[in-house]
Amino acid sequence: MSILDHDLLVIDQVTSFLSNDFAIRDRDGAVVGQIVTEGSALGRMFMGSRQLTVLDDDQTVLVRIDDVPNFGRDRFHLSDAAGNQVGEVVKQFTFFSKHLTVQLTNGEVYELSGQLLEFDFEVQGPTGLVCRVTRDYAGLGSWFLGHNRYVAQFAPGLADHAKASIIGAVVALDLIRAKERRSASSN
Repeated sequence: MSILDHDLLVIDQVTSFLSNDFAIRDRDGAVVGQIVTEGSALGRMFMGSRQLTVLDDDQTVLVRIDDVPNFGRDRFHLSDAAGNQVGEVVKQFTFFSKHLTVQLTNGEVYELSGQLLEFDFEVQGPTGLVCRVTRDYAGLGSWFLGHNRYVAQFAPGLADHAKASIIGAVVALDLIRAKERRSASSN
């Protein structure tokens, strides 16, 4: 069964010095996929996790997230298994909150808003609310190790391409948060 067949996903982060990997589970706790860090180890050491891939349990690529170096707003390219760009996640300028826009190449636009720093937010799309993401407590040991757990509840019947892109946007948001933590600790 594909990740995209589930309307509720539990995303468990497994962070280390050079990677930002995740296990994706269904509501019963069974692993249905993963998110793996790609790119060179040297690049990750200096720039952080820059390329991640969402894989089904059978290793089928659902979406790739590429944190392209840029000045100004953070931008992340979303691409399919063949490497074709299917969308872009753009961090919008706001003063007191985070706001991300997911612009798909087919013209669809999704907006992530809410308490993004705490990972409690909603995703609005052309049909209204399409996903709610909340941080879930994974246990004290996981918290001390820097591991987070997120629960994504998708609207029933959401198209596969939209669901895959929203998962990509959730990963992009996690990368933004990691960059901000590194920047704050270096000041």
